[in-house]
Amino acid sequence: MDSVLLTEAPPTPAEYVALRALMGWATIDEAAAKRTLACSTYTACLRQEGRLLGLARVVGDGVLYFYISDVIVHPSLQGGGYGSTLMAAVMAYLRRAADPGATIAILPFRGREAFYARFGFVTCPNEIFGAGMYLDPR
Repeated sequence: MDSVLLTEAPPTPAEYVALRALMGWATIDEAAAKRTLACSTYTACLRQEGRLLGLARVVGDGVLYFYISDVIVHPSLQGGGYGSTLMAAVMAYLRRAADPGATIAILPFRGREAFYARFGFVTCPNEIFGAGMYLDPR
């Protein structure tokens, strides 16, 4: 089997829908996937023999506001350092794109905070930011 390759190109909408479904994330259709992928400021994918096995996306204005919206690694690759590979690519992009003073954020799943702390992210609340909030869809 070929090695896992990192590419800086978006997946197809069908690939994105399928990877989200595999991970048990909320179901979306291909039209929504196409729209959201088009709004990314950066995308990195892990592929093996052309098959999508991982993804990291950044959304925002590409200057002052960035949100890491997806870091997904196929279950068959989890624990192999591939999440770190994706985050290293994201961090390299942010160093190129973010102006000084930019806000770079992520809302990690509970229990994943330590992973992102390795890349310099800190938990809230802290001396600058509050606890963080989201719009309740109910």
